[in-house]
Amino acid sequence: MGLSPMMKQYFDIKEQYKDCLLMYRLGDFYELFFDDALITSRELELTLTGRNCGLEERAPMCGVPFHAANSYIAKLVAKGFKVAICEQIEDPKEAKGIVKREVIRIITPGTIDIDESTNAKDNLYLASVYITKKTSGIAYTDITTGEFTALEVRDNHDNELLISELVRISPKEIIYFDETSSDFIETYSKTSPGTYINTIDESYFKYSSCEDILLSQFEVTSLIPLDIQDKREVTIASGSLLLYLMETEKHASPQIKHLMLKESGLNMILDRSTMRNLELLETQYNQSQKGSLLDVLDKTHTAMGGRLIRRFIKEPLKDSDAINK
Repeated sequence: MGLSPMMKQYFDIKEQYKDCLLMYRLGDFYELFFDDALITSRELELTLTGRNCGLEERAPMCGVPFHAANSYIAKLVAKGFKVAICEQIEDPKEAKGIVKREVIRIITPGTIDIDESTNAKDNLYLASVYITKKTSGIAYTDITTGEFTALEVRDNHDNELLISELVRISPKEIIYFDETSSDFIETYSKTSPGTYINTIDESYFKYSSCEDILLSQFEVTSLIPLDIQDKREVTIASGSLLLYLMETEKHASPQIKHLMLKESGLNMILDRSTMRNLELLETQYNQSQKGSLLDVLDKTHTAMGGRLIRRFIKEPLKDSDAINK
């Protein structure tokens, strides 16, 4: 017996997204098969069933309703899984043979924009780091707001300053190229165990590709208007971040309109221990916002305002000129 045409299509698509849980659209459901089904049924406590697939044994299968999929996706991503959404791209009534399907998006901890995934007043940062011996580049973005920031870290002894900057940013996900960053990642993971660390291919960090996508994204003819023409590490970190978004979103990110170049060291660095001991964002007793400094000061009425006051508390300025502005 051979695979059914539908399962052959499934395997052809799954082969391209081996590191993801593939949600395969079938009518009003997203179905998962084989190992993806076993993992998802276990993690979400869903009923595991089976489907005839042309093999001797039925394929393990579980599914979630299309209209309620967001909450299930958010739970899987919160557990550290990447989810690939495979949609029907033609009307089943007009299809000749198997309905055409393709992955329209990959959802990761740093690219999720589902309401169930986070507090609306929390920034959801995705960061890219590119490290050399003396200088490193960091770029980070919140796709829900379009914020896109980059900074250069110099005199990076033992990655201490780089780690401090990333602790300040608190990204949900960091992308990096293993050969340049493995020692740093090992140290940072101990400091921030909740961050999703994502090793991606070296091709994302090629200078020419990074430069090209930056010029295209920000509609400029050179890097001079972005003020990064002499900042190689920043260019690579920023470009790799945009390339990764292009891969996961399957299209450009029109909400990202400006690159803000931030000066490293302008803000006071508060590590997690300090913020916890001072109860800046949550109390030590029950890790609740109620009773913290943020709870006392946050009188904002919008998500954007809430994110801003949180940033002011986490990143107090230490430059008098900047404070007096």
